[in-house]
Amino acid sequence: MSVPPALSAAEWNGVLHQKDGLAHLREEFGKLPFSAHAIAALLLFDQPFGFTPQDVQDEDEVSAYCAVMAAQHRDAGDKATAAKFELLGERHKERATKLGALLPPR
Repeated sequence: MSVPPALSAAEWNGVLHQKDGLAHLREEFGKLPFSAHAIAALLLFDQPFGFTPQDVQDEDEVSAYCAVMAAQHRDAGDKATAAKFELLGERHKERATKLGALLPPR
């Protein structure tokens, strides 16, 4: 599946260099009865570029795999590789939590 960038490089550059413009946009969204977090979730819901429960499950499974690999490397005495897998596992778990927070409850 091909998903085009949300903004072009020039658009990102313009937005990120106009901090007042971004703040104004957030202020306007703040007038709605939802938080910015809720608005993001609602706008991403059921969109081809949004997230699904499968995305959360995939991240959780990768995190669990990393934990297994970390344990195997730790048991083999390879602490450096074990530490890398632990760090990756934590990142994937955090990503699963963030994605899950953007989805409706199951």
